[in-house]
Amino acid sequence: MSAYRAAIDQTARIIDTRAKYFRNLIVAVVALALGSIGCAAVTRTVPPLAAILLVVPACGFFFFLDGRLLDNWRSRLIDAWIKKDIDFAVFHKAVNVVPTLPKDTLRSMLVTLPRSRDLIAEQGISSATRQGVAAAIEGIYACQSDALAVKVATSAILAVSVGIAIACRRREALLGILTLVLLPPLKVRLKRRRIEVLKQRTAAARARPDFSDDKYRELVGGLQWDPISGSEKGIALRN
Repeated sequence: MSAYRAAIDQTARIIDTRAKYFRNLIVAVVALALGSIGCAAVTRTVPPLAAILLVVPACGFFFFLDGRLLDNWRSRLIDAWIKKDIDFAVFHKAVNVVPTLPKDTLRSMLVTLPRSRDLIAEQGISSATRQGVAAAIEGIYACQSDALAVKVATSAILAVSVGIAIACRRREALLGILTLVLLPPLKVRLKRRRIEVLKQRTAAARARPDFSDDKYRELVGGLQWDPISGSEKGIALRN
C-alpha cells in the first residue's frame, strides 16, 4: 500500500470516528436533558434539573477527545512528511477528490497541516526544516489541548459543585468551586513547559546543517498560533 493510500484511509477513519463521537454526544445531551426534565416532572421537584448542568462538561469533553483524535491523525501524517514519504501538496489534491469525505470537515482538518507554495517548493524542504516545523505544530496544538482541558475541568467542577448543592440542598458543596483557583496557575505552568519543549526541539533542528530558516519561517508563519502569544511565537522564530 502506498503512503498516500494509507494517509487517505487514515483520514477517512478519523472522520468516521469523529462522526461517531458526535452522534454519541448528541445522545448523551438528549438523555441528560430529557432524563432530568422527566424526573423533575415526575417528582415535581427542582433538584433533578441539576443534571442538565452536566451538559456543558460533556460537550467540553467531546471537543477535547475530538482534538486528541486530530492530534493523532496530524502527528502520523507529519511523521510521514518528515521522512518525505508524502508531500502535502499531493495529499491535498488526492484526498479532496474522494467523494465520500465531507468537504467542510476535511477542509477544517487540512488547514492544520503546513502548506508550501507548490509541490516543487515543498520537495525542496529539508528533513531538518520539516522537523522544526513539526515541533512548532505539535507545540501549538499541545497548548490548545491543555487550554481546553483546563476549561473542561473548570466546567466540570462548577457543574458538579452547583449540581450537588441544588440536589442535596447543601451550600457546603459550593466550596468545591474554590479548587478553581488552582487551575489558572496550572494552565500557565503547562504552557511554559510546552514552549520550553518547543524551544529545545527547534534549537535541535536549527543545529543541523540542512536547516533552512527562510523555509521554516515561511511555513510556521502561516500557522494559527493561538493560544501562543506573539511574543512567545517570537521565541520559536528567533535565531
